[in-house]
Amino acid sequence: MEVEWACEKFEAASAVALALHGKLPFEEQSRVFQDFDGKRKVIFATNLAETSLTIPGVKYVVDSGLAKESKFEAATGMNVLRVCRISQSSAKQRAGRAGRTVPGICYRLYTESDFESMSPNQEPEIRRVHLGVAVLRMLALGIKNVQEFDFVDAPSTKAIDMAIRNLVQLGAITLKGGICELTEEGRYMVKMGIEPRLGKIIISSFHYRLGKEGLVLAAVMANASSIFCRVGSQDDKQKADCLKVQFCHCSGDLFTVLSVYKEWEALPQDRRNKWCWENSINAKSMRRCQDTVKELEFCLEKELTVIIPSYWNWNPNKSTVHDKYLKNIILSALAENVAMHSGHNRLGYEVALTGQHIQLHPSCSLLVFGEKPNWVVFGELLSISNDYLVCVTAFDFESLSMLCPPPLFDALKMESRKLQVKVLTSFGSSLLKRFCGKSNSNLHSLVTCVRIACMDERIGVEVHVDQNEIMLFATAEDMPKVSSLVSEALECERKWLHNECLEKFLYPGADSPTALFGAGAEIKYLELEKRCLTVDVFFSNANTIDDKELLMFLEEYTSGTVCSVHKSVGSGQEGDEKEKWGQITFLSPDAARKAAQLNEVEFKGSKLKVDPSQTIIGGNHKMFQFPAVKAKIFWPRKVSKGLAIVKCYVQDADFMICDFSNLLIGGRYVRCVAGRCVDSVVVSGFGKELSEADILGALRSATNRRILDFFIVRGDAVENPPLGVCEKALLREISPFMPKRNPQTSCCRVQVFPPELKDAFMKASITFDGRLHLEAARALEHMEGKVLPGCHLWQKIKCEQMFHSMISCSASIYVAIKKQLDSLLARFNRVKGAECSLDRNENGSYRVRISANATKTVAELRRPLEELMRGQTINHPSLTPTILQHLFSSQGINLMKSIQRETGTYIHFDRRNFNLKIFGHSDKIAPAQQKFIHLLLADHESKQLEIHLRGGDLPPDLMKEVVKRFGPDLHGLKEKVPGADLTLSTRHHVISVHGDKELKQKVEEIIFEMAQMGYDSAERLDGADACPICLCEVEDAYRLESCGHLFCRMCLVEQLESALKNLDSFPICCTRGNCRAPILLTDLRSLLSSDKLEELFRASLGSFVASSGGTYRFCPSPDCPSVYRVADPLTVGDPFVCGACFAETCTRCHLDYHPYLSCKKYMEFKEDPDLSLKDWCKGKENVKSCPVCGYTIEKGEGCNHVECKCGGHVCWVCLESYNNSEDCYNHLRSVHGGIA
Repeated sequence: MEVEWACEKFEAASAVALALHGKLPFEEQSRVFQDFDGKRKVIFATNLAETSLTIPGVKYVVDSGLAKESKFEAATGMNVLRVCRISQSSAKQRAGRAGRTVPGICYRLYTESDFESMSPNQEPEIRRVHLGVAVLRMLALGIKNVQEFDFVDAPSTKAIDMAIRNLVQLGAITLKGGICELTEEGRYMVKMGIEPRLGKIIISSFHYRLGKEGLVLAAVMANASSIFCRVGSQDDKQKADCLKVQFCHCSGDLFTVLSVYKEWEALPQDRRNKWCWENSINAKSMRRCQDTVKELEFCLEKELTVIIPSYWNWNPNKSTVHDKYLKNIILSALAENVAMHSGHNRLGYEVALTGQHIQLHPSCSLLVFGEKPNWVVFGELLSISNDYLVCVTAFDFESLSMLCPPPLFDALKMESRKLQVKVLTSFGSSLLKRFCGKSNSNLHSLVTCVRIACMDERIGVEVHVDQNEIMLFATAEDMPKVSSLVSEALECERKWLHNECLEKFLYPGADSPTALFGAGAEIKYLELEKRCLTVDVFFSNANTIDDKELLMFLEEYTSGTVCSVHKSVGSGQEGDEKEKWGQITFLSPDAARKAAQLNEVEFKGSKLKVDPSQTIIGGNHKMFQFPAVKAKIFWPRKVSKGLAIVKCYVQDADFMICDFSNLLIGGRYVRCVAGRCVDSVVVSGFGKELSEADILGALRSATNRRILDFFIVRGDAVENPPLGVCEKALLREISPFMPKRNPQTSCCRVQVFPPELKDAFMKASITFDGRLHLEAARALEHMEGKVLPGCHLWQKIKCEQMFHSMISCSASIYVAIKKQLDSLLARFNRVKGAECSLDRNENGSYRVRISANATKTVAELRRPLEELMRGQTINHPSLTPTILQHLFSSQGINLMKSIQRETGTYIHFDRRNFNLKIFGHSDKIAPAQQKFIHLLLADHESKQLEIHLRGGDLPPDLMKEVVKRFGPDLHGLKEKVPGADLTLSTRHHVISVHGDKELKQKVEEIIFEMAQMGYDSAERLDGADACPICLCEVEDAYRLESCGHLFCRMCLVEQLESALKNLDSFPICCTRGNCRAPILLTDLRSLLSSDKLEELFRASLGSFVASSGGTYRFCPSPDCPSVYRVADPLTVGDPFVCGACFAETCTRCHLDYHPYLSCKKYMEFKEDPDLSLKDWCKGKENVKSCPVCGYTIEKGEGCNHVECKCGGHVCWVCLESYNNSEDCYNHLRSVHGGIA
């Protein structure tokens, strides 16, 4: 294997690489003696070339100092083939290969001290091999006590004991009183002169009348490792693997090589070599097997007078009783080499005598049939990088009871320890991913707990997301407990997945009501009173805490439901943010309020801190729509002693004392003396109300010497108002400078930190919306030097003059944007009063820290950095989830990497949300995006169809039948389907088909027909179910998370989109039968774009309001999204001030707010706007209406002529109307006798 690998990897135009080892055909071995004109021969050889071999022209030898040797290990009783160090004599032999015909040099790949540590000579063979043959011969010579024999190179006592034990098991000797005696079978073995186990095979075969088969079986078993040729390039090896399939037998390797010999022997002598070449069979090994068979036939005939039949009873192509007989024969010879399948492919087989767990060798014939028999026997152990069982044969458990003498292990006890398999199915991919956790952390943790609980390290839990299944591996006794623990973990994840909600604002702005949008696309809760639903969780060991334990603890403590969790990234955080675990949203404000009471509670050995969150992460909008800017403020909590220490250079101390003498600070002359340390000066006599900045400013103006450090000596801490009171007081100071339209809580956030015992200052952090940088600057300027209510006059607020902000990105993104980022930082560092620095975090990500003396500067510098680090989202209608699934494969990953290398960009694929982003220089992004989309779509179109030849209800020998019918290279199948490119992977049992859709379908149908012939119950390979919506075969399948039912993706999308038009569709549920399981939020996110999800939320909100029975109503303004709670009919309606349109509405009658009027009266006025005027007019003789326009006229004094606003002239007595005053006066005189 290593020789072939070296030849493949060796690349040199001036040389030719040749292999030399015992498994090569004679023709290949002879190439090392040929000359290659103009090229140097480089021969990679095993220790075959160590002795008795001279290759002309060899000048240089490279000695690795290693060899692969077969050795019997007395400790385990096994023949083991492993790589080991050579002896000094072997090293000298290797060096002697150089310069046999011309001068040469030997290069040793080990040190001289390594050479000195090697044994002088190779270990004697008697110490390296099984002593069975030697012990038999000694007994035949009359030596009864083998242990007492005087060997020249005595083997270990344990090796002799092992040999005796093995011979007893083979029935070759008996042990009576510590004395060994040959049995009749033992005498036969001595006469045959071969390895005892091979002799046992021959002798046992006579009992079953399978003399021919037994003789050949013994011969091929001795040469089994060299019969098949697997050499050359990777393509040559792949071809050899395919050729081997046609010979593979379902009973194991010995049956396979037996069938090869039977077919080879049936050929004419002149066709055998060609046949071997065509089928990658080693002709030399086959001839060696034939020679062994002839020698054994001669020996049996001469020594035992046994005639071996020339015919075969066993037929490899037909299952008969002879298969069982041959298995019993092999088991009787290899009874100490029994292994049982552990029940878990990860562990492999458990060797009965040692308890080791070892895998089958990849070349094992049993793997061709995709089955792992429960019980096997093996020829030997191969120990290379891993341990493997080789020359393996399957047998039935019942055969163990027929062994005589019985086996040396308890088979029933082993059988009870076998791991059983339980498969849990019908899970959604999101549930399984959450169950596994990030990098399978949850799964590893669960498996560890289960193993501890059951005290069995073999227990396993495997999750196959692509197959939507979980496999449990445990003993029959432990399986109920394992199943229960796994089910509990699944139910926990399923519950959180079912409760998951999206916190949505009804309209932009932090003062908007919020709704929890969850399973079934329903509104689970609507919060109109601006109560907090989300809390920030801080934990000193945030990275070590078990997330599930924390969530379960919070749910139990609050008696509430967690509906959303957002873990903090943790990179590039400072201060409190370093300990921030994340944010948790509850289904009710009461639960969030209870959780916020958990401050300083001990949890898992550390302090837990929970604060009401001011920032909404789960919704579409964050609290701050623009980059936030933080400011730090502080005020003293310890009273000044009127004493300060100035640190300076030693040579400057005396000068400073002179400079500070008689200095006036704060209206007082200060005293200045030398300090205890030679580099310090003590200043005293100033007022206790002065701050560090006040005194330091005065000192610096009084001297030209450099002040290295300065601090005021303070006494005991005074009592301060509670933190919450301080926060409210600071907000009151800030609010006059914030926009009146929004409350100050939506523009800024204040947090006062609890002080440590030694802290001299109270500290607080104020976070402003980046848009309000001017307002923030004015507010901070206003607070400078202020004293909070409840504090002493000397506790003046000091605002930090530098403002900071940070933004980070991953290392991969940094590489793509490095040039642009460096250019930006260089430009930013030229901005006056600003400084930008780039650091690398512990986790490899990069962080940019912005510092400036103005909040506006910080906001302006951060914005282009955010745009650069945010990247550009790749949106293309053709990039459906099905196509994006291709990016999970190694081929898809390589495609992304190749685009990145070619274009100098970075493409990030969010596997959870199926989002694609591209980062890099603006000039490179567009062509890289275009090329990526084109190649991804082209790759999807040409993607191979994989036809699996094992699993499910497929016949176990389907791959062998395919090879038999269509040939190892599938040429027969290619003739049936011209144009299809076919490749067979024997290791994975998969045929890969390249070509158009019709060709793929045709190949699949042919294989399906073959599978049906194997089993009538075989199902179609794709196993597709009918979609419950369209009742057709599922296309572009999507499995619902809540119930695991399968649908066409487009059918589900259409179901969701139909709900936009039909408010009765909520909650949206699974339509299969009577399932009615709600479609979860994770499904909605996967199926719909963000715009469609927003539309569905609006439709759901409409359904929620409509079905509330009048409890909720929309704001009456047209198209306004806000909602209010309707007042109780028996109460006075409170005003609802809409935060979206600023309309004021009465929550009882739903009309414009009407202070001082009842709803009934206001509605009457709405119906008749003149009703109040009519009431006022009742009973008043001096009030009448104009007969022309109806305008109400109140007459105070004067004549009976009244002129109305409409221009009419009215007679007040009879209300006749005239066009002018003269006509009216004539009427009054003639009819009413005067104008008065």
